[in-house]
Amino acid sequence: MLTFQSGDIIACFGTDLTSLGISTVTGSPFAPQGLRWGPSHVAIIANWQRQSLWIESTTLCRHPCLIRREPVAGPQAHLPETRVADYLDAGGRVDVYRPTPVNRFSADEHALLAQLLINEFVRSTIPYDLTGAILSGTRLFQWSHLFPAADLHSLFCSELVAAMLMRLSRLNRDNPTRFHPGRLLRELVRTGTYQRIHSLT
Repeated sequence: MLTFQSGDIIACFGTDLTSLGISTVTGSPFAPQGLRWGPSHVAIIANWQRQSLWIESTTLCRHPCLIRREPVAGPQAHLPETRVADYLDAGGRVDVYRPTPVNRFSADEHALLAQLLINEFVRSTIPYDLTGAILSGTRLFQWSHLFPAADLHSLFCSELVAAMLMRLSRLNRDNPTRFHPGRLLRELVRTGTYQRIHSLT
């Protein structure tokens, strides 16, 4: 039985039309193994009050957030087992990526990750960033001066994870809005920061 750890990144491959569209548009034939077909969604694990929580920013989860006690469109927290079951029961796949040994988080970094995710994002009622999510999937427009600057007052899934990894120096500073789920994981794998450790189907 897989035990989730703080700092794990969860790559989700959904089977609904929205998920398939995201995976198709953000795919890359030159990506590392397992990432040529882009994940449709990502989440990150944090430890909070002695339990592992799945932290994500989405509009597509029917479960109430464990912190806010209501359904949320934006950053939210759930039990990993609940969200994994959502994907597997629908015929999807969930891959778990973990920091490579040299990039493991310290105890202080684990605590900071949880504090920022829960207090600064989940509890702050930050909305979902639909515009950013759409623009992150562009290719040429990414490098246009018209591409919006970073704005953490609304967040989509990989924007949230990228911002946290930049804060913890596991990802070079950049505009987190540029990172759709596939681009984020490809960058982390190519730089040797994260590695896939398990696939759940």
